[in-house]
Amino acid sequence: MTDFNRFFAPRSLAFLGASTDTKKWGYRILANVRTGGFQGNIYPVNPKGGEVLGLKVYSTIEEIPEVPDLAIIVVPPPAMVDTIKECVAKGIKAGVVVTAGFAEVGRDGAAVQEEIVRIARQGGLRLVGPNCFGILSPSAKLYAQMPPIFPPDGEMAVVSQSGNVGLTIARRAMSIEFGVSRLVSIGNEADLRTEDFLEYLAGDDHTKVILSYIEGFKDGRRFFEIARRTSLKKPIVMIKVGETEAGASAARSHTAALSGSAEVFNGISRQAGIVRANNLLELMNLGYGFTCHPIPRGRRVGIATLGGGWGVLAADACARLGLDVIKLPGDVIKELDSFLPGWWSRNNPVDLVAGSADNITRVVDILARCDDTDSVLALGVPFPHFARVGLPTNEEEKKKFFEFVVDSYTNSFREMKAISRKYDKPVIIAAELPTPRGERALDVDILRCIAKENMVCYGMPDEAAKVLNSMVTYGEFLKRG
Repeated sequence: MTDFNRFFAPRSLAFLGASTDTKKWGYRILANVRTGGFQGNIYPVNPKGGEVLGLKVYSTIEEIPEVPDLAIIVVPPPAMVDTIKECVAKGIKAGVVVTAGFAEVGRDGAAVQEEIVRIARQGGLRLVGPNCFGILSPSAKLYAQMPPIFPPDGEMAVVSQSGNVGLTIARRAMSIEFGVSRLVSIGNEADLRTEDFLEYLAGDDHTKVILSYIEGFKDGRRFFEIARRTSLKKPIVMIKVGETEAGASAARSHTAALSGSAEVFNGISRQAGIVRANNLLELMNLGYGFTCHPIPRGRRVGIATLGGGWGVLAADACARLGLDVIKLPGDVIKELDSFLPGWWSRNNPVDLVAGSADNITRVVDILARCDDTDSVLALGVPFPHFARVGLPTNEEEKKKFFEFVVDSYTNSFREMKAISRKYDKPVIIAAELPTPRGERALDVDILRCIAKENMVCYGMPDEAAKVLNSMVTYGEFLKRG
């Protein structure tokens, strides 16, 4: 833990390859570190000396007045070996090599990569990269990465062999106010590998779920053993790519990864408790699900829906996935009869029929209270009544009205969250969010507000069913131990 805290909670950092050229990563990444609000000492290094972004630039690493916890390294490949030697001589123990041009470009690059790892390990220096986009740790206000993105602190960690995939995850999470705990782009994995970060994150109090993008393994047995131990503590949601010849070829030129067979990895995943995602949308959905909901105790699901068609879609999706869409017990039907219209379906899914949207929270409570359910899918939420015409024309009144719409939806999600907590069962919501005149900006505002309540809304019933099934499967893995 101590070693990895140098990466994610450094007290000081050296920035090797600092530049005053705004087009170079030596300027842009350093600017992100400054903009992100890093509170520790920052020591830019460049043989030319001078000043950059208001910071003194040191000509050599040796001149830095303390031993930095972390080195961010963006020097060109020809200078890399000497730079690593200087880091070792200074006593630096953690480094992130952003620079590309090593094993991923061929034999000569691979030889240089092996040399810098040899030197680093002899000196007790652990390295991330090379060929990566950097590292993020919002709780430490550390944003040492290429693109200027600054996600808030959250509970989803990201370990990605691809920089731009890691960026996509962070940007999408940030767009609806979900944060990340740690994000590391590991690139070529010349020294530290995916499994090293899984092992660290298993004990990281900031992290609840680990999202990962991986192209291949250098030591499959070690990966399996660490992944299984980690999964027993918290879920790993992973995309494994390179399962076609075209993808495997792309992976070799991207991070020099050896992809391996899909069948082998499927077996590893089942035994290690890894939750598989087929695409980035699924990865994000599952990340939100594990962040927001308790693990279901079993496969029995109750469904409440504001529309019959969505209910049928959800029932089909659940059944295909092996979830048990239960038959409603008599006492539940009797209680629902007391307030639902006489023509309601008396079946699961519970179709509330048009015009009875205000009852869905009550129905969800009844389904969650039922001893025969382990979870509830809520397809829709109560929505504010608003006129489709005659909206306020005064800008101030319109602003207040839109705030009312967002607050109304947020309160509905709070009620669903309270039900989930009361019965310790996941209440997973999929809904369209009708807004006045289809104001798309309001949709985003609503998603951001409910994220602050640690809630998420899925766009389609099959997405919600997929998340629920993955959580159930993970829960079964935990029971097996």
